[in-house]
Amino acid sequence: MLKKNWLIIPLLIIGFYYNFWSIKNADNEMIFDGLIYGFLIIIFLIFLGFAINKDIKKYKNYKKWESFIPSIFGFIILISFFITGITLNMRDNSPIIIQAGYDGGYNGAWFEFRKDGTYKFVNHAGIGADHFRGKYELKDSIITLDKNEIDKVINTNKLAIRNENYGDSTLRIIYQINDNHKVIDKEIKFQVNEYNVVD
Repeated sequence: MLKKNWLIIPLLIIGFYYNFWSIKNADNEMIFDGLIYGFLIIIFLIFLGFAINKDIKKYKNYKKWESFIPSIFGFIILISFFITGITLNMRDNSPIIIQAGYDGGYNGAWFEFRKDGTYKFVNHAGIGADHFRGKYELKDSIITLDKNEIDKVINTNKLAIRNENYGDSTLRIIYQINDNHKVIDKEIKFQVNEYNVVD
């Protein structure tokens, strides 16, 4: 069967690696990711096109639905690409209630706190970014994370939202604090850009 339907093999290999890398690197970004995934999709579609063309010719000769097995496999794998992408995107489906960022010039980081009690922390450095996810609790102006350390940037599980005056404006700033609610790092602070908390 595989000799006659050998195009199944490259379709399965490309499909496996596309989904595997999509899931494995879901929380890591590199500047060339789009090119790599795009290349895999193009190669996959080329093999799928060959499979469809070959299967149509076989069907004309033998009039059997089995002629379309490689094409069917190909379309199932193609659907799996969409399912993988939708499933990964659904992790960020809940509305953001607090978004706060730190601009370190070449580097940067930001928090996204969502309505469902989950957060995403993104640590961006030049050509790439790492995403870290977890759960949090918000009580008054104190945010408690489920981790004590995140990527050597966050070194506590407690954050405080504080108001600070800058000229004529009052900004919300998120600081890292200890158990006594004292700021432990005044250099790395996150300016709140979006605040949709209902008091």
